[in-house]
Amino acid sequence: MSSTRPLGVGYLLIGVLAAGTSTASAKNSRQLDILYPAVLKGTTLEGGNYQITWVAHSPQATVTFKQGKHVVATVEGKLEERDRKFEHNAVIYNTDSQGKRTISEIRLGGTNQAIVFRD
Repeated sequence: MSSTRPLGVGYLLIGVLAAGTSTASAKNSRQLDILYPAVLKGTTLEGGNYQITWVAHSPQATVTFKQGKHVVATVEGKLEERDRKFEHNAVIYNTDSQGKRTISEIRLGGTNQAIVFRD
């Protein structure tokens, strides 16, 4: 009977570690609606819903855009803190003289952080 007890504790520990990992990755992940086709660091993103994830390299960040299981783009950005907390995720666009949109930043809802993209 004592041989099954350590095994049970091991399974519990694995479950706790897995739960902690999913929480940590959810912290650096957002669902994001891109309303218009836009260019991001040379890649055109069509309008639609994306899952974005990022890995921070303080202050740099590697940001991955996925639709379903398909990776659409992986780009470098910079995490910046702002003076106020954002209520919702938001995509900030710049528009050139020909009407072409580029994504300049993504504001992360529930935080005071934005991921800024500069060419």
